Amino acid sequence: MKVLVAEDSSVSRMLLVNHLRRWNYTVVEAVDGEQAWNLFQEQSFSLVLTDWIMPNMDGLDLIRRIRSSKHAGYCYLILLTSKSEKEDLVIAMESGADDFLVKPCDQEELRVRLREGERIIRLEQELAEQNRQLRETQAALVESEKLASLGHLAAGMAHEINNPIAFVTNNLAVLRRDLSDIVQLVDKYEELRPFIQGAPPPLLEELSQLQEDCDIGWLREHLPQLLQSSTEGLSRVRDIIMNLRDFARLDQASEDQLELRLAIESTLQVLNLQIQEKQIQVQAQLDSDATVQCRPDKIHQVIYNVVLNAIQASEVGSVVKVRLASDPDWIRIEVQDYGCGMDAQTKNSVFEPFFTTKPVGTGTGLGMAVSYAVVRDHGGSIAIESELGQGTTVQIKLPRVNQGTG
Repeated sequence: MKVLVAEDSSVSRMLLVNHLRRWNYTVVEAVDGEQAWNLFQEQSFSLVLTDWIMPNMDGLDLIRRIRSSKHAGYCYLILLTSKSEKEDLVIAMESGADDFLVKPCDQEELRVRLREGERIIRLEQELAEQNRQLRETQAALVESEKLASLGHLAAGMAHEINNPIAFVTNNLAVLRRDLSDIVQLVDKYEELRPFIQGAPPPLLEELSQLQEDCDIGWLREHLPQLLQSSTEGLSRVRDIIMNLRDFARLDQASEDQLELRLAIESTLQVLNLQIQEKQIQVQAQLDSDATVQCRPDKIHQVIYNVVLNAIQASEVGSVVKVRLASDPDWIRIEVQDYGCGMDAQTKNSVFEPFFTTKPVGTGTGLGMAVSYAVVRDHGGSIAIESELGQGTTVQIKLPRVNQGTG
């Protein structure tokens, strides 16, 4: 463990440092509280040994500052003092010290106190890890419920929308088939018109007015195109429903082989509205020979989360690159944006459950935490490279499935 020693007496500091290094601690020295505080802000320490009485900043002020700082993990603080009055020791402990030693320090007692500090630090680390796993599990459960709800919604939408789509599509097919007969009938009427000049004038005038009003020439030219475009529009609606079903994997077993190229393409279709709203140019380089044995619904959700984040982080008219590549052992998915990027603190917290940089009410902070857990459970890894103002690249690695292994 890394230990910070703050002691203004050079002799006492040298003795402490020699003991600590002999016990295989990594030691950083400070000659007073102010230097120790500056070092603490620059580096990470598990243990701090500080004298009480020092120039510039005493040990109590140093301890108070450390306790009020946002130090990652718990730091065990031992106060070294020649004071032995009960009142003084109470003040020291209330300031945030974990333990104290009366100077001059007994070597064995110092070693025992340091071991106790190590034990407490390890217990705190284990507790933090268990808490992280608990929050990940909770987040995964919430996300699973969301996926189940999405599946039911997609199933209902597919059922309710496909029926009227099929009805209208069939009607358009019948209309297109019979339209040619109607056009032939009108053409025959045009050929016959010179021979019916003997008909009553009011009737001839009415026929002429109807012909002018309906603009039969325009209808003859454009009506087939209108019917064709209507049919294509219905096909697009049907494709959207199919993409939604494919995204939710309603017809898949819990574990199956997934072609990642198709998964990415269907996810981009699902996100097409967000892409068009921000006028994002998606540049996709997708290897067609990339298949994984996985939970398809979970991997779909990972791809969705990562691509959606890239879109939301991008400026209007920006570019998002999606790359899919494979080698004999691994498949790599990369999603790169040129948006706002992240600072180091945000990047370190991005996989924490419930962490979000989005405005209140617009993000749950679950997407990347669940994505991390899903990729990890599939034997892969997910990594982020980002720089503030320069954009972000997310790389997902998944173990490749050997073809023919099932």
